[in-house]
Amino acid sequence: MLTVSQLSKSFAGRALFDDVSLQVNRGDRIGLVGPNGAGKSTLFALLLGDVSPDKGTVAIEKNATIGFLPQETAAAGDETVLELACSKVAHASSLRAEEKRKLEAYATFDEHGGWELEPKAKRVLAGLAFRETDFDRPARALSGGWIMRAHLARLLVMEPDLLLL
Repeated sequence: MLTVSQLSKSFAGRALFDDVSLQVNRGDRIGLVGPNGAGKSTLFALLLGDVSPDKGTVAIEKNATIGFLPQETAAAGDETVLELACSKVAHASSLRAEEKRKLEAYATFDEHGGWELEPKAKRVLAGLAFRETDFDRPARALSGGWIMRAHLARLLVMEPDLLLL
């Protein structure tokens, strides 16, 4: 699913890593550990295509989805905790409104698993220690750690092929 070949990256003349190769197959669980400044976040940025390597290639299986939880506190807006967790389909809430008005939206909503989205998100949120009373709270009212959990819930609901934490 993911192939990294002879990847090298340096900043300001300092090599973060050189000639890194790895293969990640479906179902693999891999831990990436190292001290601060070792290049872990840079490697994730390379895998996501946010940064270009000095040398080497990153190949991701066609149509593979990637979920990423940044190290920093993720932003939270006016959405509720449940809406944030349900945002696996960026336009799911608008699809709910449209399905009442248009038959085409019904098919799209169904195709994206819309009927199961909210119950699944509630199960995931509960598994991450959210109480049912938290589901309708504005996400911006949460502490940074709880916002991070809400974003983690979104990724778990999304079920990406590759999850970078």
